[in-house]
Amino acid sequence: MLKFALVQAGNIKISSTEGVTDSRPTSSLIQNGSFKAVIDTEHPREDGKQYLAALERLGLSPGEVDCVLFTHLHPDHFGHKQLFQGARFVFHGDDRFGFYFQDDTRTVLHGSALLDFSPEGAANPVYLSQEPDLRRIGSSLYIRHAPGHTPGSSIIFANIDGLVYAWVGDIFLNRANYDEWKPPGSSWDQDRIYQHMEYVRDRADVIVPGHGTPFMI
Repeated sequence: MLKFALVQAGNIKISSTEGVTDSRPTSSLIQNGSFKAVIDTEHPREDGKQYLAALERLGLSPGEVDCVLFTHLHPDHFGHKQLFQGARFVFHGDDRFGFYFQDDTRTVLHGSALLDFSPEGAANPVYLSQEPDLRRIGSSLYIRHAPGHTPGSSIIFANIDGLVYAWVGDIFLNRANYDEWKPPGSSWDQDRIYQHMEYVRDRADVIVPGHGTPFMI
């Protein structure tokens, strides 16, 4: 049975004159027995101390993390990845910052896939031609390729305690973006994001946004 814990709730501040003035991604921990995975990490401009303290509050050191999954490869979502020595990194191959991971153990996705939540499963994605029943995926994660914010953006779905969780990256920055029904202002293909917004709304019970606190819908 999968368990979820919030490592840190992200934030974002956007000025009409200066653009993004403050940003921190939401980072999550998923656990299945002894197997532990983190989804998204920290902004690289931070010194990492607060992030390490957040992990420690969960009784976790970075060296105990088996796998790190990324909703997309914007640097503010994979900063301080070097903390996770020995982890397998999972991301979609269409994102151009993948070259930062060439010397790491990694699973580079090339479509939508089901990952059994285990060391073997993380290394061997099962590619799907159609979506699974998200309420019957057990201890697997469904990683859906959702190009829009970036070419390799993905939505990560899990069923936890009977609820469908969706880690959406920057498809929704926070709850306000969902309530106002608007995607982030700067994306690779803005129009395509609306399709993914509707997909998430129609299937998820809990949204974990890219820069905010998780919320139920």
